Amino acid sequence: MTGSLAQLGALLALRWQMARTPGLRLAIVLAALTVLWLLHLVVGSGDLLDAPTLATAIDIAPATFFGFGVLAVIAPLTAGGGNEVVPPDQLAVYPVRPTTQFFGGLLLAPLNLVWVVQLLVLAGLTSYLTLDGSLLRGALTTLTYVLCLTISGQMLAWFVVGLRQTQRGRRTVSAAGIALLLTSIVAVRSGHGNVVLDRSPTRSVTAAVIAGGDGHLARWGTTTVLLLLLAAAATVLGARTCAWALRRPGDLGLNRHTDPVRRRDAKSSALRELVATDRASVWRAPALRRGGLVLAILPGLIAAGAAVPWDSMIVLPGLVAAGAGLLFGVNAFCLDGSGAVWLASLPHDPRLVARAKAIVLAETVLAAVAVAAVAGSLRSPGAPTAAQLTAIAASGITCTALVVAGGLKMSTKRPHRADLRGPRDAVAPPGALAIASARLALPAAFAGLLLGSASQTGAWWWPPLLALPLVLLAVLSVLRSLRRYDDPFVRARIVQTVASG
Repeated sequence: MTGSLAQLGALLALRWQMARTPGLRLAIVLAALTVLWLLHLVVGSGDLLDAPTLATAIDIAPATFFGFGVLAVIAPLTAGGGNEVVPPDQLAVYPVRPTTQFFGGLLLAPLNLVWVVQLLVLAGLTSYLTLDGSLLRGALTTLTYVLCLTISGQMLAWFVVGLRQTQRGRRTVSAAGIALLLTSIVAVRSGHGNVVLDRSPTRSVTAAVIAGGDGHLARWGTTTVLLLLLAAAATVLGARTCAWALRRPGDLGLNRHTDPVRRRDAKSSALRELVATDRASVWRAPALRRGGLVLAILPGLIAAGAAVPWDSMIVLPGLVAAGAGLLFGVNAFCLDGSGAVWLASLPHDPRLVARAKAIVLAETVLAAVAVAAVAGSLRSPGAPTAAQLTAIAASGITCTALVVAGGLKMSTKRPHRADLRGPRDAVAPPGALAIASARLALPAAFAGLLLGSASQTGAWWWPPLLALPLVLLAVLSVLRSLRRYDDPFVRARIVQTVASG
């Protein structure tokens, strides 16, 4: 354990040295300080609430804690065991211990905007639940719950990684995932979601938070100690599960037939060929394929299960679009990989490469937004007004345009090397992804809130009218990125970075 912690410290120091730009280091420090400042503001907001709002906070607390638990389990599953401090291909000659990799994934778990937002929400709820009581005891229970679920999620993710090394294991995982998905859909459609929530352990956790604030030490101490013991057990089991998963030999490619490769039909233009190549690159990369499937299913399922009101559906496209943009949009040229040099040498207009990336990114983001909006609308209460429908459509188009514009801008200014061959490969370093998530989410959230306010006027034409200038600004940003890619020096830097680092 001590040796693994020492290795983790060395890897973090190496990662810090790899951030050679002073501005990047300053941004990382400022981001950490901003999160701490937001925590301070949220914790101190309990005194500003009235009695009805506090009663509502108590009612929604179990569901909020349950939502964090779902996120803590799904996030490492989609990342194939969690993020890595340093890419494995850069540490091939160094004996990094599996326990070090497990702890590194745990340490990088907060580098996720949704995780941070959920933590802020839990901190605010803890402040509300312990109003006029001991905030320290309630916060300790919440902290142990966060640790327990985060560590357990990492442990489960490594267990799934180990199972998927064999064909039988992959079939088992797929069958279990389909069964869980169908069960969730049936529970949502039959109205049994509240029954599941009533029987979830999060009610005991929220009761322990309230008991800690009120001074009922027996109930508070029992739950908190139990969470600590579960977190400790998950740490030990997770480290061993990670070692087991990394030791298992994979059987991919061992039993494949030697059938001829099926080629795609020739396209009618160079742009269509490049678009087809980029689509295939997204689907072939294990990390992108898994993330795309999650984006296609999870947001809509959550929206349908929560019966999101029509007013909130206007904000939903911004959240989904920002998540879809992180799939590969913030480093879109990494889809070319080592083939970037070959593509750059082909006799076609260089701008077609960037246009193809923009088209594939727009398709991905718009598809995720459309699926989430359609699925969420199935159980939204009541009938929507014309203004709400136009606001939802305008929000989807606007947020897609803003995310595509932001992704292309970051892709041309700060490209990264990413092989995307393994299940844990990411399109950019964890710190860069954390900053990019904020840069994508903030404009999209602003657009959703603006159009949501416009829908309150009741005029159906007002949301599209407000969305038009935002879409035009996004289009101008995309055109600037395309012109930037036309510069041979900029293009050479991008090709060199994504091809060889």
